[in-house]
Amino acid sequence: MTTVALNDLRRFGRAALATRGVNKADAALVIDVMLEQDLRGHGHHGIVLLALRIRDLDAGRARADARVAVLADLPAFTALDAHGALGPVGAVQAMDACIAKAQTQGAAMASLRDMPHWVIPAFYSMRAAAADMIGYCCCYTDPSFAPVGGASRVLGNNPLSYAIPADPRPPIVVDFGVSASTGRMRELVADGQSLPDGWAVDTKGRPLSDPAQAMADGVFLPIAEHRGYGLGLVHELLGATLNAMPIALEHPPGRYGGFFMACRVDTFRPREEFLCDVNRALDRVTDSPALDPTRPIRYPGEQSGLALRRNRARAQVDLSTASWHRVHEVAELTGVPAPEAVA
Repeated sequence: MTTVALNDLRRFGRAALATRGVNKADAALVIDVMLEQDLRGHGHHGIVLLALRIRDLDAGRARADARVAVLADLPAFTALDAHGALGPVGAVQAMDACIAKAQTQGAAMASLRDMPHWVIPAFYSMRAAAADMIGYCCCYTDPSFAPVGGASRVLGNNPLSYAIPADPRPPIVVDFGVSASTGRMRELVADGQSLPDGWAVDTKGRPLSDPAQAMADGVFLPIAEHRGYGLGLVHELLGATLNAMPIALEHPPGRYGGFFMACRVDTFRPREEFLCDVNRALDRVTDSPALDPTRPIRYPGEQSGLALRRNRARAQVDLSTASWHRVHEVAELTGVPAPEAVA
């Protein structure tokens, strides 16, 4: 691990995006989304992705000058078109629209079309949880996994995220894709590690152990077979078809669609009563017997939420080998000097 001061890394990322014409507000938002993942210990979706977003801008898959347009605006629904604006820019606007409308309507939804890579869904669902709401979002991505019984890439990792407030604990956060992640595979390549069993096969169905080969010409496998396949298909329809976009197989890579929801907890019952019962439920779950007494049971989002608080307090980010290499790759791409490691 390489440790870097948070503010140094933040300044570096913003300056790198500025070399591609991204305005200050958008650059700050995109870098905050990435750095929050590093602070949470999810480096595979952190600053490691900045080089890819720079390349999206260079290739025209993302546009620095694009502005998000409102296509439809109803009391509890918003339809947005990102027009290629960097993923977090449109995704935050979509979730914020849900939050604002849910204040008066109790719950709200938003769709977002023509969106480049949005980094990670948890950032947006957690935005709702921070407003005392239950948040949900999903999107679709480039084809990477085969349907059950298939031999070619048809559906993407197509992730989802739920976030539920749990004050004073960190929120409950469920965030996962429905197949193996290329982000994690890149980390395995950088660290010289093999693929875990069940992640990918070749086009004849033989298991692959080389992550580089899997990314190049392998076929990823859905989680839990038909369960992951089903979720991936539903997310494709919510992200693409509902947004009047072709599914990923039918259009060039790089632009996607998403679906967002936010729901006020106190629409159903008083907030404090809800939080009390959430914490009691979490106590029952985490106090249940563990197979290994040295490894206590955690709830989804607990460890990353505590890491976020801890790392924000120390104002430092621990980067993996892959992430640190990518920081220097961005420095080479943009001419912005890489930040110094903390001694």
